Amino acid sequence: LSGCPSLGPPLWPSAPLSLEVLDLSGGETPFSHFLPPGPPASPPVRLPALRLLLLADCRLTDADARPISHLCPRLEALDLSGNPLLSDAAVLPLAALRRTLRSLALKRLPLVTAHALAALRALPLQTLELRGSSVPPDEAEASLGIARRAAECGR
Repeated sequence: LSGCPSLGPPLWPSAPLSLEVLDLSGGETPFSHFLPPGPPASPPVRLPALRLLLLADCRLTDADARPISHLCPRLEALDLSGNPLLSDAAVLPLAALRRTLRSLALKRLPLVTAHALAALRALPLQTLELRGSSVPPDEAEASLGIARRAAECGR
């Protein structure tokens, strides 16, 4: 679905709940557009099997990104790169993925600061990319305690 400017009606009900990979990178359609409609009082439908979510360069806001950890509780890899309106408010809720999230890309997010590192510390990350954020590489290394992560910050 990468680069699709518009996909018409929501993806539901055609998208199975067993969906494991979703790449919406470069699209202009908000992530929420792909979720099924429901009554205002009903809980949002989840994508329980989703393991890889690519939302790079999608013009996301904090409000768009905040529910990701709730809607996709088994995410192992997430790319939010190139969404310059995302801030720490989008990153902090990702701490809920502390059992599953192994790879996180936050490249080119100038509003993501060292404050977000507290949430990232709880994650079992094997890969963290922070190039283009406001987190200095040495501060990321000191806070997270993993030299590999500092190297991925642009050193």
